[in-house]
Amino acid sequence: MRLLDAVLAEAERCGRPDLQARLAHERGRLATPTCPVAVVGEFKQGKGTLVNALLGTRACGTDPVAATLLPTLVRYAPQPTAALHGVTDAQAAAASGPVTITAVHAATQAPAAGDDAPAAHGAEVGLPRRLLATGLTLLDTPGLSGGLADGRAAATLRAAADADAVVFVTDASQELTAPELDLIRRLAGLGPTVLLALTKVDVYPAWRRILATDLAHLRRAGLAPVAFPLAAPLRHHALGADRADLDAESGYPALATHLRDEIAGGRQARLAAAVTEVARDTVRQLLGELETERAVLADPAAARALKAELDEAERRAKELTEAAAGWRRTLADRGQEMAARLRDDLDDRLRAVESAAAARIEAGEPARDWDEMRGWLYRQTNDALLTHRLMIRSEAQALVTAVTREFDADWEQVRAAVEPTPARRPAALDDSRDPEFRRIGGFDLITHGARGGGVGMMIVSMAGTAAGLVGFAAAPVLAPVGLGVLLVLGRRTIASIRENELRTHRANALRAAREYLAETRRVAVQDSAGSREQVLRNVRDALTTQAAELAVSARRNQEASARAIKATWDGRRGRLAAVDAEIARLRALAGATT
Repeated sequence: MRLLDAVLAEAERCGRPDLQARLAHERGRLATPTCPVAVVGEFKQGKGTLVNALLGTRACGTDPVAATLLPTLVRYAPQPTAALHGVTDAQAAAASGPVTITAVHAATQAPAAGDDAPAAHGAEVGLPRRLLATGLTLLDTPGLSGGLADGRAAATLRAAADADAVVFVTDASQELTAPELDLIRRLAGLGPTVLLALTKVDVYPAWRRILATDLAHLRRAGLAPVAFPLAAPLRHHALGADRADLDAESGYPALATHLRDEIAGGRQARLAAAVTEVARDTVRQLLGELETERAVLADPAAARALKAELDEAERRAKELTEAAAGWRRTLADRGQEMAARLRDDLDDRLRAVESAAAARIEAGEPARDWDEMRGWLYRQTNDALLTHRLMIRSEAQALVTAVTREFDADWEQVRAAVEPTPARRPAALDDSRDPEFRRIGGFDLITHGARGGGVGMMIVSMAGTAAGLVGFAAAPVLAPVGLGVLLVLGRRTIASIRENELRTHRANALRAAREYLAETRRVAVQDSAGSREQVLRNVRDALTTQAAELAVSARRNQEASARAIKATWDGRRGRLAAVDAEIARLRALAGATT
């Protein structure tokens, strides 16, 4: 901060409002850092309890029966605050009064009461906690059921992709399940640091064996997350009794220290490095102007050659700011190619899921296997969206590399920053939208079979009539034949009914799957397009700003050269001494940026 303030003062002294604006923006980023951490895990593993124990207060709603339904973001605030996203203050007041932390707990733990109550899609709580003052924000996510086989997994993965770290929560009742291991592996593949939190170690005496088993599973998967065994009741008791020894035994101080020093501190260090580079570039531009003026002051005979160089630099700098600049053409062309590839990739992946779902439904019995089919559909869809998300990142990196390479062909000092996408909450197939599978009961089936066997009964009657014509002695022979025909036709009718029923069930299941995939495609297309546009916008804005600064620097260098040429001998000597002093000061400042 002191370095930025010193560079800001130099930019103001040199009359560079463009550089001042950029430095002020970077100073704001450094003064208000954010370090998002997502808390992820299966249902009832203690995610909200972990956040509460970590902060020493009830930030998130917890309930022994109800599960967390909405994500809750916990951030720093000088005074406690609460808000429901997707619900206006007027709606909240009309439904249940002002939004308080208690109201947030109720809204995130159970559906809003009443049909007219506004439905929120998330909550936010602000608390005056020192851990949060470091810029740390904690996102308590809804619990999953079956890892990627849960409809909410896509939202969790999306939030995790934008986080600096993920705290994966599992309790000590059993070792990690296969879905949990798969979810941890995919979370680690997204890029954030993954921490393992083993909760409820105060309840299960064998927690050390469970922890060792979990870590062995993770090592076999190629992962080695830092693990924290945690006991929330011990933490609260220790805070109330002011017992540092018990607090340390709860495991929460170690987790808090790691989050503060390694996660938030690591992000702050990376941000400080980026801001320092901005300060270094600013000093270089200021030095360039002074050194140009000094070169003319010290050797007026070289002014003509220097002027030609400055003219060429100004021309190239202006070209970079124009709409026809090479890097802008590259950005537009690569952006269109990127958009086409991402659209095709998303369509192909979701189309493949739909085809596989249709084949699975056609080969199965939806009325019996729908829960399994639905979990499979969620898993396949979430896997497709996750792979597409990784492709977005890869395409963005390739685009930034190509465009900055084009920009660097004229100017070396170029940077482009690619910022995270609003989470959208992807659609999930609610239980209320399950297709209706109406099975025909045994009594009804017999009735339908009897109806279908009516032809057999007619044959029996006709046979009886024929028997009367030929004589009473023939009736015992024809009656069994008619009864056999009755059974055969009845069985065929029952089979036909069962086949029609199965066909209806499959059609209902396929329609439900297609509706879910259509809604998923709609949300995913918006998310993919939004991420792509943000990448393009960030690259364009960053390079436009850089090009404008370089153009101003080139123009000012020319002006400094013109002033030096017009200076008299005595004026040149005085100005040369002043410029040398300014250069010495800026070089000392430049040394502080290395």
